[in-house]
Amino acid sequence: MQDTSVSINKPRFVHPGHLLSTWGIGKSYVIAGLVMGLAITGFSLLLLQIRNKEVWRDRLSIFGQIGTNTPQAKPQDVPRPIQNVLTGMMYTEAEAKDWQDLRPLGVMVNNHPDARPQAGLIDADFTYEMVAEGGITRFLAFYHSILPDKVGPIRSIREYYLVLTREMGDAMVMHHGYSPQASAAIDAWGVRSLDKGAAPYWRENPRNVAIEHTLYASAKAAVDRGIQLGWEGKTEDFYVWQFKDAAGDYQLLPKADKIAYDFWYQGDFSAMWQYDAATNSYLRFMGFDAAGKELPHVDELTAKQLAVKNLIVQFATESKIAGDEKNRLDYTLVGSGKGYVFMDGRAIEVTWSKAARDARTKYYDTNGLEIKFNRGKFWVAILPDRSPETLKFI
Repeated sequence: MQDTSVSINKPRFVHPGHLLSTWGIGKSYVIAGLVMGLAITGFSLLLLQIRNKEVWRDRLSIFGQIGTNTPQAKPQDVPRPIQNVLTGMMYTEAEAKDWQDLRPLGVMVNNHPDARPQAGLIDADFTYEMVAEGGITRFLAFYHSILPDKVGPIRSIREYYLVLTREMGDAMVMHHGYSPQASAAIDAWGVRSLDKGAAPYWRENPRNVAIEHTLYASAKAAVDRGIQLGWEGKTEDFYVWQFKDAAGDYQLLPKADKIAYDFWYQGDFSAMWQYDAATNSYLRFMGFDAAGKELPHVDELTAKQLAVKNLIVQFATESKIAGDEKNRLDYTLVGSGKGYVFMDGRAIEVTWSKAARDARTKYYDTNGLEIKFNRGKFWVAILPDRSPETLKFI
């Protein structure tokens, strides 16, 4: 083996006695001087060391690292006893004080191309995605931990969206308009409708689009209106899903780094998701540009791309409402069916089950065990069960 060491010319050692004789200085005087010099030098170094410790103690105490004999609490050591019922995220009392006693707020959000980019979707804790009519989807976004100042554009509601609203612990719901079936359901089911409750809203039209794509509301103002109507207080009889804090057995299942699905056809409402291992999240894309490339789905106010920790694709029976002059649709959401849960970069084949209109939908793996989800945001896409092959993942 070739020697790769480097030769260094070391200083030549000279005995102190030789230096003394050379300089003609008496040994006793020199020794006394050396002792005194060493003592002074040692004392100076001691003072400098003490001073340096004091300086660094002052600097580091700013960051809570040292400065007292009491260990500083690490972020993970701070008690977080409050769980968000929608996301499973844990919060301190101080972090949750503004919302823990409030019921969730649902908002019907427009997804027509002229309504994009939407405002406030990025702050939703839980979002449903379904076809409203003609293959055009709308979102029912639920807010609990964050109430953004601007949400929308807001559109009308359908009866099956109200079934999902009732599932969310009798939440309040903000919408503008309703189908005849939804209007009857609001009255018969006692839905906390903030449209019929005259919640405040405004219109803005910087994109110069049709008026139905221009209505917005403040989530905070909508909740305040609900409280004025006597709808304060926590949700009751709300079934909270199970959550996990580690990857668990799902890591043995097929990978799902890229997910794509269509509702009726490929086009403006096609959705794609890309797994981001760095954040353990799925990034959302929707529609295509002129070159056929997927478009990131971004928030209007922050320009950030939407991302979730848990993506659910649920298949349900879609049907036309007999005699409806506008060919409105209905979805069978009570009962059971098939679907997939995507999280941690994996695909979990599931069966969904909803026992009654007001019951929470539950998801079970192929062993019949209820799914344990990641703590974080959810997105549920409900697709017609007539064409499950439109869902693809790799």
